[in-house]
Amino acid sequence: MYLKSALERPGSNNITKINLSKNKNLGEKTGIFLGDALIANPDHPVEKLSFKKICLYEDGLLRVLEAANTNRHLKNLNLGFVTDKGLFMMAKTL
Repeated sequence: MYLKSALERPGSNNITKINLSKNKNLGEKTGIFLGDALIANPDHPVEKLSFKKICLYEDGLLRVLEAANTNRHLKNLNLGFVTDKGLFMMAKTL
């Protein structure tokens, strides 16, 4: 995934907003890849994540929430479609 490698590249601290809203080309693992990249780079200044009209699935949602807990710069998180199980996981994680 290009975003993951961009976040892990030394000196690439210029990405502050990530908007994947309404992107129909995302797969089931998108939330996992993005969450992993943010967890691996907790000092990276991503301030806004947006997933409007996107389903991250439970595993991806959990990974994004874990990343939100570790990334001190994140100020705005807009999640897309969340299942009942996802809501329960959100309550537990946050």
